[in-house]
Amino acid sequence: MAFRFVLPLPGFVLHPLTSVVVCVVHIYLAVGHLGPLAAGDVQWTHIWKGFGALAGAYIFAALASRGFIQHEQEAPLEAPARVR
Repeated sequence: MAFRFVLPLPGFVLHPLTSVVVCVVHIYLAVGHLGPLAAGDVQWTHIWKGFGALAGAYIFAALASRGFIQHEQEAPLEAPARVR
């Protein structure tokens, strides 16, 4: 029996569009901290919050891409034309 750690996320978070929205919010937060850092305002808060938000954006982008792939596989395909 393999041990597999699974996060207890609500179902709506795993929906691809919700994950994209949360990813965009994380990118917005990352820019808000990495922008001042790039401008020369070097503070520990900008470093860990900026890169932490980028890590969050990466995770939610991965969840979104995984969800889009799963939804494509579940979509019904058109029936092939019959050959007579």
